[in-house]
Amino acid sequence: MQTQFSTLVLIDAHVHIHPGFARDAFFDGAMANFRRSAAELGRRDDFLGCLLLAEMDDARWFRRARNGEEGDGTWSFERTGEAESLVARRSSGETLLVIAGRQIATREGLEVLALANDAGVTDGLPFGEALHRVRASGALPVLPWGFGKWWGKRGKLVAGALARCGSALLFLGDNAGRLAGGGEPALFREARQRGVTVLPGSDPLPLLWHVQRAGSYGFLLEGELSRESPAGDLRRRIRDLRESPRYFGRRVGLGGFLHDQAALRRRRFAVARPGKGTAEVTP
Repeated sequence: MQTQFSTLVLIDAHVHIHPGFARDAFFDGAMANFRRSAAELGRRDDFLGCLLLAEMDDARWFRRARNGEEGDGTWSFERTGEAESLVARRSSGETLLVIAGRQIATREGLEVLALANDAGVTDGLPFGEALHRVRASGALPVLPWGFGKWWGKRGKLVAGALARCGSALLFLGDNAGRLAGGGEPALFREARQRGVTVLPGSDPLPLLWHVQRAGSYGFLLEGELSRESPAGDLRRRIRDLRESPRYFGRRVGLGGFLHDQAALRRRRFAVARPGKGTAEVTP
């Protein structure tokens, strides 16, 4: 029996499975996106796609899947030798790796990702306390870029965290929603100077056309990954990075960026809108 996964691992480091996303369409889209990037690298049939979840609020998709509560479909979910990871297997035999994680909304309106660990950190904590608790949980602490969220006082909080934390204690997060060709955030440049790694991911929004966005943007790791404890293996290897890894995929263009932002604002401010966390139902 194989004890290792493929030597090329394509990792999407910011994944949401929003309510309203059709499960099989979501994983079919992720598989297609990973396969496209692997083909561009000349490794179409020799790769492993990995989704690092960042579940929000009271979302518990990973726990339901691990407990066998996700029902029947094209994709099924198998446990590994650790609590934080699952192997997603399509009926045709293709596989993806799914790893637990949380997204915490701080009191100041920033986000802190707790990756590769189902950390029990609640929303609404002050930024510094949330970051401390994520680190204490053993998760990978990531501060993800968000449109408008690194400006003003909130940007100073992120800059202060960069100044205080060592490279193994903090990561920044890029995502596919950052406008392609729009210039690099200054905090990414500062992170490089301080040896802080930037981890990219797709960050699907709660818009139904994002159901197939997962796997479209991320980073590469070379080397075999344990089948028994892939989350633990990834945590160790990502902490050992001394510079930002090679990226794959693409960020959104101007038309897609404007379309997504307009849809988010309609969703947020409409009087008659879906309940909290429900995906937008119209393109």
